[in-house]
Amino acid sequence: MGTHRRFHPIRVLPLDNPLAATFADGDLYVSYMPVGRQAGVRVERVAPKTGVLARSPWFPGYEYDSAPVVAFGSVSVVAGLCKPQVVRMDQETLAVTMRTPLPQNLDAFYIYMTASDGALWLASDVSARLARLNPHTGRISTVGLPEAAANSHIFGTVSEPGSDFIYVSVVNQDVHVPGVIDRFNPTTGSFLSVPMPRFELTGVLGVAGGVLWVLENPVLPDITTSFVAFSAASLTPLSCRKAQPCALLGISGTVAVSVEDGILAFEQAGRPVGGHYGYWDLDCIAGSRPSTMARLQLPSDYEAVDSVVFPPTPLLALGDGYLVTFARVGTDGGSGVAIFPLDPRCAP
Repeated sequence: MGTHRRFHPIRVLPLDNPLAATFADGDLYVSYMPVGRQAGVRVERVAPKTGVLARSPWFPGYEYDSAPVVAFGSVSVVAGLCKPQVVRMDQETLAVTMRTPLPQNLDAFYIYMTASDGALWLASDVSARLARLNPHTGRISTVGLPEAAANSHIFGTVSEPGSDFIYVSVVNQDVHVPGVIDRFNPTTGSFLSVPMPRFELTGVLGVAGGVLWVLENPVLPDITTSFVAFSAASLTPLSCRKAQPCALLGISGTVAVSVEDGILAFEQAGRPVGGHYGYWDLDCIAGSRPSTMARLQLPSDYEAVDSVVFPPTPLLALGDGYLVTFARVGTDGGSGVAIFPLDPRCAP
């Protein structure tokens, strides 16, 4: 912090409209929308040091910002137009091995998908139920959340690889009804539920090393959104220092977050200073008393935030010692992703 050190990517990959990314077993999996007459999605498997290893078939569908889920030797994404489905692919070759239609009570445009207890777990913002997808048979069963009041819906799900728990944030359309965070054990079917403050949208972001990272977003306009470190065991804040603030430029702000080895990195649109174009602010924070350990500015060619042109959705993933983010490629406005070594100043 406080320096002007320049960081160089080890690889920049041209990709049309990159959407979301995740690291698994040393490789990067990134979804993107190729340019064409019809909307569709592909996934690429990339070795950070050597380049593209495999490319999936093209799947029809609109933008899905949820990252591919890599688990049980497979890569899973949501795709489809009139009939959305979970597409399962071989982790090495990205060849399709199974397609499972989504039940009607899941909204494919706002889908949350995570892996735990030998299954994929799906949820959306239209209900307060979890759907369990058996990755071998394609069978789907559902689990209702115990405290779900009328008009409640899920606002995020996360799990940690190797953990027995799924963390779920539930909010209500009535701002006077407080939301909750659930810790669900799929093996036993038990829940630990902790209510959150009223007048806040509270969403789980990621869990690692016994720390559950939570986004607190007051429903009143122009109030700073904050990141809070919770105990993954008790679902209580880890310190009296409540949060690391994150100004999301009012209600039109956008942010991407990724968690790895106790580090939370978040990327948000930054206001230009004395210039026409803006930039991405990239912050790394860590510890039970969240504090900024590194802050970087990534150049972008989107226009000033208070103009009529808004920035693209940010893209961010951490894993295996790398950080990947959205990149502009070439001089003609091409898009792609850039892979960086994880800044050692971000290390806990």
